[in-house]
Amino acid sequence: MALPDPEQDSQSEKNDVQIFFEKEDQDACSVDASAFTAQFHQIIEHLLMQMSTEKSTLSVDEVQENNLISVALLKQLNRLFQYKNSILKEELQKVIKEVEQKFTKLQNAQQEVSLIVKEKEHHLNFSSDDQKIALIPLEQFFSEACTDESKKELKEKCPQELHTARLAWELETRKRLGEEIKQLEELNKKIIAENSALKKKLDEFNPLLLSVIKAVRPLQELVGWDSTNDTLYQERLQHLPRPLFFIFMEIIAFNDIYDEKILVSIKGDLAKLAVNLSRSSSLQVVSLDVSEMEADIVDGEILTNVGSQLDESRVDEEKRMQENLREYHLSVHPLSVQLEISLDNGCVLLLKLQYLTRLKLLSVHTNVQLPNEASAARFSHFLFNESLLDFLFPNDSGTTCPDVAMAAKLQYYKCLFHFAILFQPRIDIAEEIETVGRMYFWLQRLGNLMPVTQQRSDVTVMRTDVNLSDLNVSDSMDFLFTVIAAMKRRMRIRFSLLQQLISMWSLELKYPDSVASWSSVAGAVEFLSWRCATFADFQIHDATKRQCENKLISNNDWFFKASFKLQTLQLEVLLAISCKYPDVVPKLFFCFSKNSDKYTSFNNEIVRAMERHVNFVCIKKIPPEYKDEVLSVQFKCVPILMHLALHLNFGIDENRDSLIDNLLPNMHRGRDREPPLACVDQFISSLRANLFRTFPDAAVNCRLFFNFFGKSKKKETSGGHSSLISDKNYVYEISYHNVQPGKMESYLKNYENYSQLLEHKSSAQLLGSWSTVYGTEDQAIHLWRFINGYAGVDETFQLRVRDKEIRLLSDEFAKQCQQRSSSLALSFAFWGEPQPRCSENLYEIRTYILKAGTMLEWAKNWEKAINYRRKEDQNVAGFFAQVGRLCKVTHIWAYKSLENRRILREDSWRAPGWDMHVAYTVPLVVKMESNILIPTAFSKMQ
Repeated sequence: MALPDPEQDSQSEKNDVQIFFEKEDQDACSVDASAFTAQFHQIIEHLLMQMSTEKSTLSVDEVQENNLISVALLKQLNRLFQYKNSILKEELQKVIKEVEQKFTKLQNAQQEVSLIVKEKEHHLNFSSDDQKIALIPLEQFFSEACTDESKKELKEKCPQELHTARLAWELETRKRLGEEIKQLEELNKKIIAENSALKKKLDEFNPLLLSVIKAVRPLQELVGWDSTNDTLYQERLQHLPRPLFFIFMEIIAFNDIYDEKILVSIKGDLAKLAVNLSRSSSLQVVSLDVSEMEADIVDGEILTNVGSQLDESRVDEEKRMQENLREYHLSVHPLSVQLEISLDNGCVLLLKLQYLTRLKLLSVHTNVQLPNEASAARFSHFLFNESLLDFLFPNDSGTTCPDVAMAAKLQYYKCLFHFAILFQPRIDIAEEIETVGRMYFWLQRLGNLMPVTQQRSDVTVMRTDVNLSDLNVSDSMDFLFTVIAAMKRRMRIRFSLLQQLISMWSLELKYPDSVASWSSVAGAVEFLSWRCATFADFQIHDATKRQCENKLISNNDWFFKASFKLQTLQLEVLLAISCKYPDVVPKLFFCFSKNSDKYTSFNNEIVRAMERHVNFVCIKKIPPEYKDEVLSVQFKCVPILMHLALHLNFGIDENRDSLIDNLLPNMHRGRDREPPLACVDQFISSLRANLFRTFPDAAVNCRLFFNFFGKSKKKETSGGHSSLISDKNYVYEISYHNVQPGKMESYLKNYENYSQLLEHKSSAQLLGSWSTVYGTEDQAIHLWRFINGYAGVDETFQLRVRDKEIRLLSDEFAKQCQQRSSSLALSFAFWGEPQPRCSENLYEIRTYILKAGTMLEWAKNWEKAINYRRKEDQNVAGFFAQVGRLCKVTHIWAYKSLENRRILREDSWRAPGWDMHVAYTVPLVVKMESNILIPTAFSKMQ
């Protein structure tokens, strides 16, 4: 019997062990992890049960022996579980590697895609330099370059070939033009050489010609032909400055072609011209002295300590140099061109054109010869240069130089002479140069110093009925025709105004018997005086002071004062005529007196209502064909006004009751009290039937078109009361925000940021911003103004809806509000527009809800009542709603304190008549409310 081989046994054991573990590994791979967990719990539970049952009967060794199998199973389970984890880790690592590889591939693909997109955009946006060349239009190309129809169709189908053909044609054209330019330059050189030769021959021929003229002169005298004037004319024409010569020749051609009534002549003294030419050398010496003076001024050597370093002889020498400086720089050429333009109405406009040789400026002096020469002396400034320039060049006041180089030179002279004034403060040459240069640059345009029609092509023959496109003349001639036509029209307007003014000297304002018998008024209104006034007179007069402060009257206007008398009553009419007449109508202001030396203050309601009728209502209703007679129509209201004043006796006698008290007994007709204005309207309406009989001339002009004081026969459109009580284009927004308690400070900070951004991005203006102290607490009120009217409201609305920044800031302060409301409103015309306030104030906002249809009656009463509340500038603003809660009126007042409010309100109640206004307005109110406010830190009303 053979003995077993130990090596074989060990090898077989190893194989069995390997097979065993491989089988276990396969089982571990096929079994889920939850199975291992369940088996682990079973073994643990078995051990615990054995330990609990055998603890008291078995020894320790027996217990260890019994539990040995369970421990072996746990070890086996642990090894299987670790093997399972190692396999899962390997699989996880493989998955991670695959993901990383795919991610790397994805990144590479993204980079390749971005490069491809960039390359695609580069190719799509590629443009060659030849595409930047401005080629001729296709129509011109086809008509000139491409005459073959087959080629034209081919090129139209292939854009590349078309573009190449156009480039080739452009190259050929430019080469051809270059050759033509070279030929023209050669021809120009040849012509210059020929002109030089001809000039030389003419210079040689001139002495011979003069000798022939001298020899023939006795023969001319013998036959009675005097050529002295022609010789003088030619000599003057020869010495004219170039700009004047150009204008002179243009006007001669214009005279031959268009208008023979325009006469042109050359004025001046040739002897003075010869003296000026002889003095040219001395003036050059002066110029050298001037240049040295300018150098000293620039270096600053004379500007420091001038008075202390100069003795009397030096001062005299500087004065003499200053006078030479004036003569040198403001010297006028002795020869001038004079135009006489005759108008159909008999007026003659004289224009004297002069040339400032040093400044190289064209100047003009205007004069008007009227049929009545005596009246011409009263109006030395008859032709307004501002109006003429505005007519020829809209939005151009005449201060813009057409030549940039000349503008720089003029500015240089002005700055220079401002320094030179230090030598002689009483001589302001800079002001004189500005006066000479300003307003006359249009003559440089006339002198064709720059292409006028290219700059102002839209103005050519503007406001005239002549169509220059039918005339075959040059651009400069067209412009000259435009200038003269505009000057004629302006002269006709001015002459019409002048006729109206002259007619005021002989006014006869009489009543017919039918009107005189109606009351105790006897006969006629007596005309006392008529005189010119100044802007300073209007600034200090009670009737016009406020108009000047509000800039409704300009310093450039014409001012007059007229006085009338009716029995013991005197009327002073202040007349302001705008320099832009007739585009801006004249304005009349009235003042009454019983003392010839002193006129009463301008506070009467009826007089102010008459002013409004005369200056606005009456003018609006005048037909266009009678616009030139506006002033005459306005003055026809004077006798009616004086008739009313004398009959009602208002505002004159301090011992008599007011107009309102006189009218009260006649006011009981079905209501407790009628507003006084209704009775006045009835009284004025009673005169309407006699108006056309009173003024037959007015009846011719105005019948069936308008009445002076009555309502128009044409039915007013709905909603017309807004235009009657508000004459501004401004729209206001009043916002009420009820803020959550305790969050007012943060709310105001957010609203300040919101308002600043909205003002920056739109035309809206935040005028006032307040928080309530007494009334509705925890409330903020904001007042916005839209200067562009409802167009500004639309603009702001679009920003609030679409602008993200504004919406974000709006949401920030809206989160802190409990309730919000807003309304759009217009301001009352008689109240005035609200303005910013600097001093500290306490504000009161009073809100009234009116009965429907009573807004106009409310406005008429408050138009008179507001005069009682203007003391200490307490009236801030008055509005009536257009959108939101309708029939709503808002009044805003300003006080120094609540005590100041009490004093001012009590003073108003003490004033006669205030209680009556309150009595008339209280029945119109349905609901009213008052709140006391304080301004916020960012409010423009403090």
